[in-house]
Amino acid sequence: MFRQVVAHRWSPETDAGARDGFRTAMDSLRAIPELIDLHHGDDAGHFTGNHDYVAVLDFPDFAAARRYVASPVHQAFVREHASSAVDSRVVVQHDWAVGAVSGLHHVKLPVSDVSCSVEWYGRAFGFTPAWELREDGELLGAALRHPESDLQLALRRDPERAAALAGFDTLCLAVGTRSDLDAVLEGLDQRGVHHGSPFPGRGGDAVDVPDPDGHLVRLHTLC
Repeated sequence: MFRQVVAHRWSPETDAGARDGFRTAMDSLRAIPELIDLHHGDDAGHFTGNHDYVAVLDFPDFAAARRYVASPVHQAFVREHASSAVDSRVVVQHDWAVGAVSGLHHVKLPVSDVSCSVEWYGRAFGFTPAWELREDGELLGAALRHPESDLQLALRRDPERAAALAGFDTLCLAVGTRSDLDAVLEGLDQRGVHHGSPFPGRGGDAVDVPDPDGHLVRLHTLC
């Protein structure tokens, strides 16, 4: 894997509208197939003198990163947004996970009703549909993506296996701190998603959230 970290400093003339356009255009880069993962956001503001905006981009290798740079989508981003909004930037690149496993590609769950589960995982945790599997017009599977974590979740219709996994915590989603967990639970309450009560986990706190098939989606803090 090849990672590129880019710290940007806004141009003095860049207004709020131009910055918002830059942020939106940054998300559009996900359409470039060579870009495997992308995280970006404003500086947290804890220290003075930091750059204003950072982007972390992952590619399969350096050759893929070069193709990404040359792609029309990236060239349009530079021409229409970065060239005017950014005054300066610092770039750091490094290789990682060479010849080794680089992460979790996706998790696949059996479900009894694909469309019902797609709706629930979107409403509960913000997963968005990426593609569908249909045969003779019948929805048999779906792939979901989480916009914040880039976690990919696949759903496949298999009522028998879905019933067998009811009550088992197949999927565990990480949240940062207990305050983050409380905020997630408050959001679930507002959206009418049933969940259990927090309990001590291993190195943090956890909560189980049953999906429509009774699979327990466990939320676990990192500290």
